[in-house]
Amino acid sequence: MRLLSPRGAVAVLLAAALLTVTPVDTSTAAPARPAQVGLVSFVSASLTSTGATLTVDWADIAGATKYEVFTSTSYDGMPTMTKPTMTVTGSKATLSGLAKGRDYYVQVRAVSAAGAGPRSARVGHGTMLAEATAPVGAVSYQALSWNVCSNVCASIATRTKTINARIVELAPDLVGLQEASRYTTAPTGYGFVVNGQNDILVRSGQFTLVKKNASGATSGSATFARSKAAPGKGLAWAALKHRSGAYVLVVDAHLVVGTSAAQVAQREYEAGRLAAYVTSTLAKLKKSHGTLTDWTKAPVILLGDFNTNKSHTNDDTMAVLEKAGWYDAYDQARALSRQHQNSANPSRLLTPVIGVKWGDHVDKVLVRPSRAIVYSWQNAGKMASGKYVAPLGSDHHPVLVKLLVR
Repeated sequence: MRLLSPRGAVAVLLAAALLTVTPVDTSTAAPARPAQVGLVSFVSASLTSTGATLTVDWADIAGATKYEVFTSTSYDGMPTMTKPTMTVTGSKATLSGLAKGRDYYVQVRAVSAAGAGPRSARVGHGTMLAEATAPVGAVSYQALSWNVCSNVCASIATRTKTINARIVELAPDLVGLQEASRYTTAPTGYGFVVNGQNDILVRSGQFTLVKKNASGATSGSATFARSKAAPGKGLAWAALKHRSGAYVLVVDAHLVVGTSAAQVAQREYEAGRLAAYVTSTLAKLKKSHGTLTDWTKAPVILLGDFNTNKSHTNDDTMAVLEKAGWYDAYDQARALSRQHQNSANPSRLLTPVIGVKWGDHVDKVLVRPSRAIVYSWQNAGKMASGKYVAPLGSDHHPVLVKLLVR
C-alpha cells in the first residue's frame, strides 16, 4: 500500500470534511406576496334606484389572483378595517348602494396564493347628490376654466399662443379665464363677451351674448369688498343664448388666495357674496329681459379659481356655496379623468403634482346638481408620455367639463 505524504493526507481529510458539512440545498424559495397596489383612481359615478355608485380603477399587480377592496366613510377608520367590502378578480370595482352626496374612501390590496400584499394609499371622492333629467332634444356643451396668470407670471405674449392652441384643441363652447388682465387675443373661432381681469369667451356658432337694452346690461364685472383681508379678483358675468335657443347665465369668479385665518374668512365671505350676486343678477335680467325667458329660473354655470379644495382644513368656502345650492362638478361627474393631478401647478412642473387623498383642484365648475348632468370632468393640461407638454400655458392647468344645465 502506497503511503500518502503528510501534505496529501491533509488534503484528503479537508475534502472529506467539506463533503460532510456542506449539504445540498434542494429546497425552493417561498413565494413572495404581491406588491403594493399603486394609486387608486375614481373614474366614474352614477345614481341608481338604490343609491349612488362609485367606480375605482388601479394598475394590475403581477401575480395577483384577486383584489380586496375596503370602503368607508371614515378616512381615519380605514386602517383598522379587517374585512373587505368586496373582492374582485380584475383591477376595477364598482361600489353600489352608497349614500348620495357623501364622501367615501377606498383602499385596495392584491392577494395571491402567498397571501395579501400591502394596502394602497387611502383615496377619497364624493358621490353624486342629484342629477337632472335630460329633456328631449337637450344639448350638452363643454365649459373650460383656466387661470392664465397673465400678470404675475412672465411672458404672457408668448404663453398666449400656448393657451390659445390648447383651447382650440379642446374646443370648449364656453371659456372662463382668471387673472386675465393682460390676455387680450382670443383664439381663432372664439370671441370675448367679457374681457378684463376675468374673461368669458364663447365659441362661434355655439353661443351669442344677449343684446343689452335700455333697461339693463347683459354682461359685466364686479369686485369683492374687503371684509377680513385684501379681496380676491372679483367676477365677470354674461347672459348668453345657445344655438338651441336656450338661455344661460355664466359667471366667472376668482376668490382670494391664502391660508391665514383672515384670508380664509375673506374667501368664505366672497363665496357668500358670489351666491347672492347670482341671485340679484338673475332678478335684474328678469326685469330687463324677461320677455326672452324667466331669468330667475334660467340655467346658471359658475366657473373660476376658487382657491379651495377638500384638502384644506378649517375652510368652509365650499360649504357656504353648497348651502346656497352650488356644488363642484368634480363630485357630480359621471366620468373623471386624471383625478389626482392637481389643477394648480405653482412651480410649473412638467411632472404632474399629485393630490393623493382627493386630487387638490382649486379650479372649478359649479352647478346645481338637480338642474345639471355632468357627463365628464378632466384635468385638461396637454400631456405626452406621462408629463405635461412644454411650454406650459400657465401655473394652472385647464379644467374641462362636459355638461347639460337646465
